[in-house]
Amino acid sequence: MAESKTESKGPVLGYFRGKSVIVTGASSGIGHDVALAFGEQGAKVALLARRRLQLEELAKKIDKAGGQALALDCDVTDRARMKWAVEQVIESFGAIDILVNSAGLLITDEIEKLKPEDLRRMMDVNLFGALNAMQAVLPAMRKAKNGNIVNISSLAGRRGMSPLGGYSATKFALVGLTEALRVELFNTGIKVSLVMPGVIDTPMAHDAMKRDAFKGMPSMMAMPARWVTWAVLAAAAFGLTEVDVPPGAAVAEKLASLFPGLTDALLSVGTRIMQGAGAFMSGGKSESKPK
Repeated sequence: MAESKTESKGPVLGYFRGKSVIVTGASSGIGHDVALAFGEQGAKVALLARRRLQLEELAKKIDKAGGQALALDCDVTDRARMKWAVEQVIESFGAIDILVNSAGLLITDEIEKLKPEDLRRMMDVNLFGALNAMQAVLPAMRKAKNGNIVNISSLAGRRGMSPLGGYSATKFALVGLTEALRVELFNTGIKVSLVMPGVIDTPMAHDAMKRDAFKGMPSMMAMPARWVTWAVLAAAAFGLTEVDVPPGAAVAEKLASLFPGLTDALLSVGTRIMQGAGAFMSGGKSESKPK
């Protein structure tokens, strides 16, 4: 037990010991780090994602850290599979205390060029995937009159910007869905939280930067995934309504919404400056190609 506490890097050591947690998108990025942190706290963690091999490797790390892991290959867009996964968790762990919706998909493009099928794919994962998971766990949480649902959205879900328009749309939708559910579950013992990160150092972000819409732009100052993990742990521990990463970032976006015209102009100019700087740093050759 002492060894587990030494290895734990969470903000509240051992707070989640024995808790039953489901983390979607656990095979990489934020979901992977969140699941590992809960495991380091001694939690029982169900790992959900499509890539079985990565889940099994993570499960070994969690078991070694003093937690208990259950790897379940599950596509969150498959409602039947999601329901099956929740049944497996209840059978193995006896309850569901916390759900963390971390599964996400990011496809960048300008709205004028955005493919409808790409937007549908993002909606299926970012919005409907979260809905499937929430609807699957709520019956058990209602029966227990207790539970925490933590949805990882994005600062892009408070302010639309190019070339993240489609992604922003899915995250705006997730924010609305979460806020409505929070009202529906008021005074039921079930807490619903939003975690709103900016650009995070994850494989998904790296892949996005390789796309045409970002070519020529300099690397962004991406934050470590552990920052989001701390926000998730805090939201689950204290039932916080919303946690921004970095703190206060969403407040700035809400203030910017009071002056939409000025904000649009600043974002447009800023994006062009970044693209120009990126082209200059790459030797004066822009990689953008007309389509």
